[in-house]
Amino acid sequence: MKTKISKNPFLTFAIIILIVLITGCQNTFALKESQLSNIKNFVFFYGRGEVEKLEKYDLIVIQDYTLTKDEVNYLRSKGKKVVVYVTIGESDTPPTADLQNCVLGKNVNWNSWYMDARCEKWQNLVINKMKNLLIDKNYDGFFLDTVDTAVLFPQTKDGMVSLIKKIRDTFPKAILIQNRGFPLLEYTGDYIDAVLWEDFASGYNFQSGKYEKNSINDLYVRQQIELAKRKGYIILTLNYAEEDDVELINYVKEVCQKYNLLYSITDLYISKVYDLSAPIKERTYTTDNVNQLIIIGRNDKDFLYGDGWKEIENIWGTKARKCEGWGAGVVLTFKEKKDSIFYVTFYDGGIEEMALKITTFNGLNWPMIASLPVGDSEVFKTFEVKVKKEELYDNDPNTPGIQQKFGFQGAKVAFIGYPQKPELLFGKVEFTKKKDRVYFKVGNVGLMDAKNIKVVVKDENGIIIGEFNLERLDKNGDQEFALKFSQSTPKKLTFIIDPENKIEEITKDNNILEVQVK
Repeated sequence: MKTKISKNPFLTFAIIILIVLITGCQNTFALKESQLSNIKNFVFFYGRGEVEKLEKYDLIVIQDYTLTKDEVNYLRSKGKKVVVYVTIGESDTPPTADLQNCVLGKNVNWNSWYMDARCEKWQNLVINKMKNLLIDKNYDGFFLDTVDTAVLFPQTKDGMVSLIKKIRDTFPKAILIQNRGFPLLEYTGDYIDAVLWEDFASGYNFQSGKYEKNSINDLYVRQQIELAKRKGYIILTLNYAEEDDVELINYVKEVCQKYNLLYSITDLYISKVYDLSAPIKERTYTTDNVNQLIIIGRNDKDFLYGDGWKEIENIWGTKARKCEGWGAGVVLTFKEKKDSIFYVTFYDGGIEEMALKITTFNGLNWPMIASLPVGDSEVFKTFEVKVKKEELYDNDPNTPGIQQKFGFQGAKVAFIGYPQKPELLFGKVEFTKKKDRVYFKVGNVGLMDAKNIKVVVKDENGIIIGEFNLERLDKNGDQEFALKFSQSTPKKLTFIIDPENKIEEITKDNNILEVQVK
């Protein structure tokens, strides 16, 4: 049967216009609808348990260890979407021998390995892991992390797009959330339900050790919103702040509401579920709730436990212990349950980790309470650690006070507690190639300023060959000195801070440093 073609020119013209409009609109309106288009809120949580807090949210993104199978099923029975974390661009464990050709490099910040998404063996490993996750706990979908590997290694972009398409083909009904990877969204947007914009309005500054506002590129944000509408996925924003930082949290809310974007706010390690439904109250932390001071090499055996604490090192005259893994424990005594501050002094350098991470035991979990930046200034630094009253759990009710357990990982620690006096320590000592000059640092890691500081340098015969005077050294401050040898290079140098003992310090053990000149 042949098709009759209308001879009405007006009808033919109308049909042509309609075809053009339909074809053109395909580039403007989404051809699919996100499975998350109707959610009102969401939460990320990488701790354990907290089901009562989690069920307040429509979308819940977790690690596989966060919830049991029964807890996942309970939340799903309440109509909640439970999505599990999967890394698809990095390996968190050392790649096996058959994956060595898939390795692009080492991510030293997170002790992981960048993986080439073009590698079929890696793709198969990722897909099989995802299948097992669904079999074990019947999740609603996956949070696809480390997509940015294909941004860092652009030659692997096509492989990452192919992997995400393969994931969609393998799990056609699963919710897929892509973490960042913005340059790929033009290609992967057809396969995902959402993109997570991590660090959207606020983030964590690893150099300062503080949560900070992030600047917003208005044009770029609007371009991403238009792309999401065209491709049919939604934008979720994950922001970082202290739970009681009223100013920063309000800033995040204002920015996200301006663009009509859903937001979630959490701590750096996503270990807490914040209640943002109630007004945020600023907390007042006290420093007089802990009056003990743990000094490595003196009284540390009374308070430290676990095999994570390594042997004592002498770092420029100061004794310190490295804390590795999560086997390094500390017990501090608090007078009562209230928001409190204690202090940690550690060496700022000589270690691969970018932060000293501290957890506390609250009776059930070990939530992260601090991530203190480890840099390369090569002097000792002191940082405050805040503990909320609800995080204090008395581990030994038979002992006076509140015996609180903490976990340490990632630095060389010298003091823990309350260093209320000045404490003057040496930092790095370095000679020039010609051995005609020496540079050395002096720091004050106590909580009080030090005044009228005198430093002398003696040679192997005990003769003073250098003398320095400093009117003031602020708490947590440091000063570098330089000494040029007027004659031959000494065989041995002895550095002495406050040789006349005029400053009342925490300990006098650390104010003398002997260095052999090689």
